[in-house]
Amino acid sequence: MNTHTFIPLYLNLIDLNVLVIGGGKVGTKRALNFYEHGAKVTVVSLNFSEELLNYKDKISLIKKDANDLDSNFLANFDIIITATNDKNINSKLCHEAKKLKKLCNNPTNIEESSFIVPIYYTDNELSIAVTTFGKSSLSSKYIIELIRKNILSDEIYELVKVMETVKELLKSEINDPSKRFTYYSKIFNDEIFRNYIKEKKLDLAIDRAKVIINE
Repeated sequence: MNTHTFIPLYLNLIDLNVLVIGGGKVGTKRALNFYEHGAKVTVVSLNFSEELLNYKDKISLIKKDANDLDSNFLANFDIIITATNDKNINSKLCHEAKKLKKLCNNPTNIEESSFIVPIYYTDNELSIAVTTFGKSSLSSKYIIELIRKNILSDEIYELVKVMETVKELLKSEINDPSKRFTYYSKIFNDEIFRNYIKEKKLDLAIDRAKVIINE
């Protein structure tokens, strides 16, 4: 598989129509994940998990055989996930979805998918996503935990917040985006600035940024 054909993206799912075909464990997980991030989700299956049934007022549940779905039905959706327990049906429907220029995820065959749903961690300041391209979701989870434990310190979060302030300062002072980036990089890599962050002297860090901007 050529993994270089995939590019990491963060999608705003608000008001996108998502179809999940299959109401089992994988389909339920995908459906709830997309619903919780703002998508309008429809699940088609002959059977639905108890968890999905608890969301029947929020997620559209259509009792129908996946074999009976046609291109006219698939055309109503922006994103399609084929998560039945039949690999042949999953492949057939994902192929049809891509012919319609729809984004399709086939959890049983990444090579047939036009996008991957990674393992991810998100908080109010940042997000980290990891995929092993279908090899091992447990390994992806382990990598995320290592990053959270060993890299995401208070210093990192404070750096992110201060750099946001620096970006706004630069936007107010410099119109040229290329020049802004030059200053942005210079401030980020400035030893005095970074030491202030490490020492939790955030006001001094911002003052140092202002000095660099005005040099």
